[in-house]
Amino acid sequence: MNVMTTTIERATIQRWGTGIVQGTVNGHPCRMYEIRPRSLFELLIDAQRWADRTLLVQGNRRLNGAQHLCAVARAANLLRERGARRGDRIMLLGFNHIEWLVAFWAIQCIGATAVFGNRWWSDEETLAALTSIEPTIVLTDKSPSEIGQPVHISFEAVRQAIDNTTDVPLDPEPVDEDAPAVIIFTSGTTGVAKGIVMSYRSVIANIQNLLVLTGRLPSALPASHAGTVSLMTMPLFHLAGLQIQIMNLLSGGTLVFLEGRFDALEALRLIECEQVRAWGSVPTMVSRVIHHDDFAKYDTASIASIPMGGAAIPHELRAEIARAFPKTQRRVGNMYGLTEAGGVLAAGSGKDLDDRPQCVGKPLPTVEVRISEPNLDGVGEIMARTPSATSGFVGDPTPIGNADGWIATGDLGRLDGDGYLYVVGRQKDTIIRGGENIASVHVERCIRMHPDVLEAAVVPLPHADLGEEVGAAVVLRDGATVSATEMTRHAALHLARFEVPTRWWLTYEALPTNASGKVVKRDVVQRWPHDAGSPDSPTEKS
Repeated sequence: MNVMTTTIERATIQRWGTGIVQGTVNGHPCRMYEIRPRSLFELLIDAQRWADRTLLVQGNRRLNGAQHLCAVARAANLLRERGARRGDRIMLLGFNHIEWLVAFWAIQCIGATAVFGNRWWSDEETLAALTSIEPTIVLTDKSPSEIGQPVHISFEAVRQAIDNTTDVPLDPEPVDEDAPAVIIFTSGTTGVAKGIVMSYRSVIANIQNLLVLTGRLPSALPASHAGTVSLMTMPLFHLAGLQIQIMNLLSGGTLVFLEGRFDALEALRLIECEQVRAWGSVPTMVSRVIHHDDFAKYDTASIASIPMGGAAIPHELRAEIARAFPKTQRRVGNMYGLTEAGGVLAAGSGKDLDDRPQCVGKPLPTVEVRISEPNLDGVGEIMARTPSATSGFVGDPTPIGNADGWIATGDLGRLDGDGYLYVVGRQKDTIIRGGENIASVHVERCIRMHPDVLEAAVVPLPHADLGEEVGAAVVLRDGATVSATEMTRHAALHLARFEVPTRWWLTYEALPTNASGKVVKRDVVQRWPHDAGSPDSPTEKS
C-alpha cells in the first residue's frame, strides 16, 4: 500500500460514521450523522483508494479511477476558462455518457451548483427551465441555436478536454455544507417540472443513509473490498442516477452505461458481456427485460441484486424477477423515496418484503416517518422528516415542509407494529367516481394478477354523470387474446364494484414513460384511443 493510499484511507475513516445525534436542518429539528463529509469533492478523493480499478464503461471506452480524477481536473479547468466561478449555476443537459459524469464532478470541484436538465424535455420545457434557473453555462449535446444561451459548452468539448494529456491540478474550492450543490427537477408525471435545491448536506445525508443500509460505508471497507459491476439504466439527471453513481464510486465498483436510451436487448447484452452483478432500476425496465423474446438467449446468471424504486413493485413481478435471476431470490429490493425529501426514505428486500404485499421496508436510520390523519385501518398520508430534506423550489420561498420540518409525500400508507412502512396509494393518483375514492395503484395491482397482463396503468377518464370513471390501459403479452369483457370479469373477482374499470385500452405496445421509466399517466389519458371503451366496445385492442 503506497503513502497516498494510506493517507486517503485514514482521512476516509475520519470522514464517515454511524453515530446519530439530534441536530437542526433548515431550521427544523432532525436526526443526523455526527461524523459526515461536508462536500461532495471529499467523496471524489475517498474513491481514489481504488484508483487503478475500472470505474466507467461505455462502448469501447473505459476509465479507471485515476483517469477519471485527471479528467475531472481538465473539465474543471475548461469551465474556469469559460468564466465559471464558485456559486454559479451550471446546467447539464444531455443523455447518459462519460462526459456528463466527468462534468458533474468538475462542477463540484469549482464549487458551483450542478443543474440537472432533463434531456427528454421538449424545446418549450427546456426554455422554461433555462428561464427559471438562469444558468451561467449550459453543458449539452444540443446545438447553440436550440439552447440560445450566452455560454454554451458542448460535451464534445468536454471529451476533448478529457482526452488532453496535459496535467492540470484539481485545486478544489471550499464550500459550506448548507450551500446548494445540485438543482434537480421533479419527474413531472403529475405536472410541470420544478427545480428543487439540494445542499451538500442533503446529498451526503441521503448517500450516507444508503451506505449504512447496504453495509458499504467507506470507513468500514478495506482496500481489498471487491467492487460491484453495476448497470446504469437510470438517467444521470434523475435522483436515483445520482445515488447509483456516487455509491458505485465510493465502493470501488464499475459503472456500465448503455450507449443510448434504454433498450431491453442492449441491457441483456451488457449484463452478459460485462458480467453485471447489480442493476438499480425501475419495475418497468426490469419487466421489459425479463419478458423480452430473447431473454433466454443471454447469460444473466451474474445478476445478484436488483434494487428498484420509482414506482410500486407488484408482488407478482417480484416473484417473476426471482425466477428470472435466481441469485436475487433474497435481494430483489425496493426503495421508497421522494425528490422533495432529497432521496430514499425507506427500503427493504428479501424476506422483509416477501410476505408483506405493498411493503417498502423500514425507514432509513436518520429518517422519521409518521402517518397523518390515519383512518380506522391506519391509512393516512405519509409524512417524513430527514436531514436529506431539500432547501426548497427555485424561485419559490414556500418551505418544502411544515413548521416542524415534516414533508407531506402525497402518498397514502400505514406503519405496522414492527415499524414496516406500506404504501397503498397516492393522494394525487386517486380517482373520484360518484363520490367514491379509488386508489389507482390498488386497481393496477389486481389487474396485473391476470396471467396475460404485462403492464397496467389506471387513470381517471371524464364521465358526464359520475364525474370520473376508471380507465385501465393494459399491455398484453404477445399472443394473448383476452378481451375487455374477460378483463372486467377478472377485475370483478378482486375489486369492489365501483373500483372495476369501465373503460379498457388493451394493447401490445409499451405505455408512454418518462426518462426515469415511470408511466406518464397524463400521456395515457391524452393518447386514449377513441375506439377503446366499454367491455362491449367493438374494437378492443390497438
